[in-house]
Amino acid sequence: MHWLGELRRRIQFLFRNSQADRDLAEEMRLHVELREAERAGRGTPAQEAKAEARRLFGNFTRLREDGRDAWGWGWLESLGQDLRYGIRTLLANPGFAITAVLSLALGIGANTAIFTIVNAEMLRSLPVEDPRQLVKLTTGPNGSAFTNPIWEQVRDHQQAFSGVLAFGTARFDLTDGGESRFASGLWVSGEFFRVLGVAPLRGRMFTKADDVHGGGSSGPVAVISYGFWQRNFGGDEAVIGKTVRLDRHSFEIIGVAPPWFRGLDVDQSFDVAIPIGCEPILHTDESALNHRAWWWLRILGRLTPGTTSEQASAQMMALSPEINRSTLPADYSPEGKARYLKRSVTALPAAVGFSQSGTRYRTALFTLMAIVGLVLLIACANIANLLLARAAARRREISTRLAIGAGRSRVIRQLLTESLLLSALGAGFGLVFARWGSTVLVRLLSTTNQILELDLTPDLRVLAFTAGVALLTGILFGVAPAFRATGMSPNSALKENARGTIAGSSRFRLGKALVVAQVALSLVLLAGAGLFLGTMRNLIAAPLGFDPHNVLLVHADTLAKIPRAQRNEFFQTILDRVRTLPGVIQASSSLITPVSNRTWDDDLYPEGYQPKSSSDTLAFFNRVSPQYFQAMGSRLLMGRDFATSDTLGAPNVMIINESAAKRFFSGRNPIGKTIAVDRHGAPGMKDTYQVIGVSLDAKYQQIRERAVLMAFLPMAQDPEPGADMILEIRHNGQATAIAAATRPAIAKINPGISLEFRNLETQIDDSLIQERAVALLSAFFGALAVLLATVGLYGVTSYTVLRRQAELGVRIALGAPRNSVVWLVLRDVTVTLALGLALGIAVAFAASKLVVSLLFGVQPTDLTTLMLAALILGSATLIAGYLPARRASRLDPMAALRDE
Repeated sequence: MHWLGELRRRIQFLFRNSQADRDLAEEMRLHVELREAERAGRGTPAQEAKAEARRLFGNFTRLREDGRDAWGWGWLESLGQDLRYGIRTLLANPGFAITAVLSLALGIGANTAIFTIVNAEMLRSLPVEDPRQLVKLTTGPNGSAFTNPIWEQVRDHQQAFSGVLAFGTARFDLTDGGESRFASGLWVSGEFFRVLGVAPLRGRMFTKADDVHGGGSSGPVAVISYGFWQRNFGGDEAVIGKTVRLDRHSFEIIGVAPPWFRGLDVDQSFDVAIPIGCEPILHTDESALNHRAWWWLRILGRLTPGTTSEQASAQMMALSPEINRSTLPADYSPEGKARYLKRSVTALPAAVGFSQSGTRYRTALFTLMAIVGLVLLIACANIANLLLARAAARRREISTRLAIGAGRSRVIRQLLTESLLLSALGAGFGLVFARWGSTVLVRLLSTTNQILELDLTPDLRVLAFTAGVALLTGILFGVAPAFRATGMSPNSALKENARGTIAGSSRFRLGKALVVAQVALSLVLLAGAGLFLGTMRNLIAAPLGFDPHNVLLVHADTLAKIPRAQRNEFFQTILDRVRTLPGVIQASSSLITPVSNRTWDDDLYPEGYQPKSSSDTLAFFNRVSPQYFQAMGSRLLMGRDFATSDTLGAPNVMIINESAAKRFFSGRNPIGKTIAVDRHGAPGMKDTYQVIGVSLDAKYQQIRERAVLMAFLPMAQDPEPGADMILEIRHNGQATAIAAATRPAIAKINPGISLEFRNLETQIDDSLIQERAVALLSAFFGALAVLLATVGLYGVTSYTVLRRQAELGVRIALGAPRNSVVWLVLRDVTVTLALGLALGIAVAFAASKLVVSLLFGVQPTDLTTLMLAALILGSATLIAGYLPARRASRLDPMAALRDE
């Protein structure tokens, strides 16, 4: 335990070093006095005895330093001295310190802000018991969803896991009619909470007995989240046993989840969880429990001790053939059945949970990470230039320290300490900026209907990232100035007129090289911003095939309270009533609205057409009412619209879009031709439709898509109408006024209808969230990069003018025109700028391939964008160089020579 006592003594010395110094001085004095007394006792004269005692004892200062080294940590004391000196130096130069710290805070903070989101979306482990033991089942890169029959097969036959769970997401309406108020819901298996190791805060969690088809013996039960408990029940301690209304059905609350558990989707928290077995209670039309083609559940397993995910995958792959045979959908085509039977279930690590936004915005986040990384490099180059200028100004101080015996390594360490102190201060302020910036970015990536709920609390990984970036940047911008400052000859620096010598020899080449790098990186960022802004402009201006302005969408849901046979007539009654409201120009109904994340695709079989591939006849479908195209601001190119007579008893009719007409009928008139479609739920049987019209091509899934094949069927000919529909109301007033009039109008028909309102224009805008965020942020950081490059060039040019002040004064005194002096300075600026632009163009071309997936309507090597970026950057930097050049031309020759 000797080392422990040694450690304790050193720590005590660290905090009591002043007292230890006094004790040591007193002890040394006593030793000298004792030796002096001993010599005096032998008859040695007093003065000689004293001198001999001091000589025999040794050098007081050296012995005191040796004692301090033995008692404490010399390197730590030395570091403390460096820090104190660095702080005094920065306080003596507040302008430089504030500029450097703010630049670093912005650069480090931006990097930390985006890394915070990446960490929350993709890196942070779930707050559950031993998350590293969790794996998710998948059938491929996009095959993480399963049917309930597959889940039951896995649950009942797997032997690879100590426990398995399944869950799916849902929205539950909390109201009993009128405008909806939704709760974020989860369908969960009975073992869901047990497998995750989540204990209840109140009550109990689900068991297997709660998760049976139609509900368990306790009836419909629910577990609510801590947040939902606080918001909707005010934290009532007696909440257990109370009921919550979900889609007009009562569920007994049996438990409250702890506040730290928000679900397995890291970007969305849940409000209410109910057992999967209760699904038929809410979906009385058709339950998903026995449906073999409804992919709505995700499956996780907890590995048994000592089992790896690879071993679990091997066991699941061995089980896959039996699972596939037992759950094969009967209505699949022969090709579809063959593909289904070849599927293999594998296991992948799932410690970080799930994140739809992380998958959707992955490319955008990494692109932004690269952008802010370049901004930080530009900021580092700027600070390096500032430090080079400061080192030149401090050459006498540094040379004096070297001349009186300070080692070069010691001076370099002092200068690096100052650099690291700057980066540490920048990191500290950067963390504050990152907290604000990450919140703003999350808002930018959220839609009106889906607010991202990421946990942005900094953890050790974020703090380590910030510390690492701060250390790297401190070294990056500090090393070159430190070595440059200590590389000069002390004799030359101490000469009275050394400044002119240094200026003439070095010409500040390192500073100019840094400016060249700044200009190059700034051009890359500015060109990228131009490409992303062009993409945004093209997406906004892209022809949609319909007019989204002044269209109110109303999602009307009967929640299966209206019998299926009466729904077509009921929906028509609602539509007729809405059309009579003041301010309504036209109204229609449909199953799907454009760019809504809802799709329906199926194969078409046109008469006389031979498919060229298995996907050649795949088309997107929609069911719409008469006057849908007028309400959407679209039009028919030929034929007629659906009519009120196109009902179940009438011949089946269809409207196809222009692209479908061109592919299937090759310029022939498609009106009157027939197209067959697979009958839902009847394998091998088809329904035949007559084409009565051709519509203008329109966007279906997203604005980026090229023209797709589309087929429209009449709402009134739906043999199995669903429980909901969407109204498209084109109006000439305020959307809020139309919504206010629509609510009572529908309530008079049936007060139990659930209503949700949204503007079609908002829906389109929400689809461009990623592009808008990338365009705005890249433009901001591009402008910041230009500003930093401009400041850097201005600083270097000003410093060069200062170093050449005597030379320029002589030129002016000898009669040189002032314009020639301006050009003399601008010539260097122009060369620096040209080199930077040339390097930037080369880097921009090389990096352009990395952002192809984010672009629309512009080429990654678009010369117009690149030249415009070069023009903007060149103009800004030339102005920055002209200002000190103009100031140089106005020098007083005599004043300049006297100063020299």
